[in-house]
Amino acid sequence: MRRKGAVGLGLALAAGTAWASTVIGLSVEDQARLSHVVVVGEVLNQRGVNHPVGGLETAVTLKVSDVLKGSVRPGQAITFHTRGGELEGEISEALGEAVFRSGEKVLVFIESVDGRLYNLGLSMGVWEVHEDRTGGTVFIRALRDGLAIVGEEAVDRGPVSYGDMRSRVAYAGRNPHFDNEMLRDQSGKGR
Repeated sequence: MRRKGAVGLGLALAAGTAWASTVIGLSVEDQARLSHVVVVGEVLNQRGVNHPVGGLETAVTLKVSDVLKGSVRPGQAITFHTRGGELEGEISEALGEAVFRSGEKVLVFIESVDGRLYNLGLSMGVWEVHEDRTGGTVFIRALRDGLAIVGEEAVDRGPVSYGDMRSRVAYAGRNPHFDNEMLRDQSGKGR
């Protein structure tokens, strides 16, 4: 069920034994470097779709409220896919994949795999939007059960303030060198 891009090859070590899906723990900056788009938006809808190679997926449409990376604009809708889905009574589940609810506001790191958009690293690439005690916006990773993370020390689970997240994504755009050694070796973009 997993498809892998050139650099994304290292992201998915295994896609689901019966117990877990495994991804490499990445810094926010490395996730931004691997992402085609990083956006904050509201989930408008979801629908099951059948990918000819990958099988059942869910097409998730967001109404974008802010763009941290990419060429979409606030107010536009963007559709990306998650692994697993439901279509015509058939259900396929990808353990550790993000779960979305209509009306929910989220931050999503989105990669392009063979021209098709996916959230990056299953649920590791999705952040819930919360309000802190002072009324500011913070992001917390929406990690799901069934996701095993290798090298978890690099994974910032949050909360991350809006300003800090924006700054970290912008920094990654200015500095293309990966933090993760395997990604540096694979891409040739060392420190």
